[in-house]
Amino acid sequence: MSVVVYFFQVSACTGIFYLFYLLLLRRLTFFTINRWYLLASILLSFAIPAIKLPVTPQQQYIPIVQQVIYVNTLQKFPSSVTPVLKSAIVPAGNFSWLVLLKTTYLFITIALACHLLISIILLLKRLSRQKGVKVNNAVILRCNKRLANGSFLNYIFLEEGNLSEIEQQQVIAHEMLHVKLHHSADRILLTLVQIILWFNPFVYLYANAVEENHEFEVDREMALSTNKNNYANLLLSLAVNGQSMLCNNFSKAPLKKRIEMLFTKPSNNMKKSVYLLIIPLVLLSCLAFARLQHIHAKKASIAARQAVRYRQNVKLRAGELRAQAKFEVYRKTDDYKNKSKALNDISGKELNVVIQDVIKDQHTDKTTGFLINYNNNNFELRSLYGQEKQLNNLLNKGDKVSMKVFSCSFGENQPITISPAYVYKDGAKIFQLAEADKIPAYPFLYERNKVRFADGQVTNIEKYPGGKWKSAIFETVNGYKFNLSFKPTAPDLNVVESGDHVRLRFVHELQKGSKEYMINDWVSISPDEKDYGIKNPDLFYKFYTTI
Repeated sequence: MSVVVYFFQVSACTGIFYLFYLLLLRRLTFFTINRWYLLASILLSFAIPAIKLPVTPQQQYIPIVQQVIYVNTLQKFPSSVTPVLKSAIVPAGNFSWLVLLKTTYLFITIALACHLLISIILLLKRLSRQKGVKVNNAVILRCNKRLANGSFLNYIFLEEGNLSEIEQQQVIAHEMLHVKLHHSADRILLTLVQIILWFNPFVYLYANAVEENHEFEVDREMALSTNKNNYANLLLSLAVNGQSMLCNNFSKAPLKKRIEMLFTKPSNNMKKSVYLLIIPLVLLSCLAFARLQHIHAKKASIAARQAVRYRQNVKLRAGELRAQAKFEVYRKTDDYKNKSKALNDISGKELNVVIQDVIKDQHTDKTTGFLINYNNNNFELRSLYGQEKQLNNLLNKGDKVSMKVFSCSFGENQPITISPAYVYKDGAKIFQLAEADKIPAYPFLYERNKVRFADGQVTNIEKYPGGKWKSAIFETVNGYKFNLSFKPTAPDLNVVESGDHVRLRFVHELQKGSKEYMINDWVSISPDEKDYGIKNPDLFYKFYTTI
């Protein structure tokens, strides 16, 4: 995932959650619940954009083998031009705002992190020089005004000389509650968030809101054991304007809201029902910013679980539109469904069958094919692809043959026709289809929508730290090599392993050498040529339409 996009999505989530707090929760006196809402929502803001929401299609998949008739025309660069990856292209003389943005972000983030580290070191050094008194789990230190009347972790800082005995006890009790409730941990968390999202105004509002609820929470507890008027006067007399990045101060401006809350009647418990609105708020944020991801089955079951069917986006002529409409009607018939099932049973398989009959032309009485039966389904065996006559004089009715299915097809009012890759009779090969044995010279083919495709092996997979593919090499049987590059936001491809044979679809290839290409824009990668497998959502739906 792009870090820039991720941080902006996190910022958007913080804005949504903070506005919900500001509009509905801030006026309620459930300070502890508000505190936990603010902390949980800031963490959720980081988690939601990284969530993957699985999407499982519901329709039933019917595989169809589609003939591709467009043959590749190589796209070549002049010999003086060396293609490079898109992500590395920066036009000469042009200013890169993206590089400036990343550099500025890193510089400010590192500077803030260093400032935090130095502040912690200086604070710990200062604490090490002080002698304190341990009370329960806290250490009380007598300090100057710079660290007066505050706390950090389990250290309580008490100003020397200016407080009466009663006032000292109230300050200690107040800061002891900060220690007991682990408020320093909240401040450390919010400080780290401010360092990471320093550009996001909502994180500063978050920090102020959490700090407010800390004081409201402690003031409420103090009001149960002391006089509210005396306590309010103490807040006013010890008010300070400055504040430490990490420390809790006993009394800091503005105090108006604290004193108002001190004397405000507690909210009715029925108003806690407003917190139930957090559930739909989180769900809506997930839908808005989480990533949708299709569930891909492991290799053997991908075709069975693939539910959505697609067709190529092409501009059809009037006759083609009529034919397509007619086919859509036919596709809903039982004849189509039965033939599709029969075709799926034999596709790519080696069959042992008996010739049931010889098919002859009604007008010339010449042999045109042979009738066979497999799994109680009838098929016509024909040798196609320019070799129509080679098989016609070699077989007779009753012959037992073994053959490998190369391709098959059917249509309305037409039988299922098989073209064999080879045929064996009595243990001897009597037919070999040239196309089934010949290694093609071209690197890839075109579909009608101009998407390129090729079959080959995936190797040399490199991954990002999160486990997603960063790059891989795709090699075909005829020696062509495709260097694949993947964005961090690409779908998870881990169902495919190094050495797997897949069908790769892509566009915008760059030729690097005589038999080497660079591919940034992959469309789909499928371990099964009958479906589209794992789709690139940025490109796939530009070339294919759901049917």
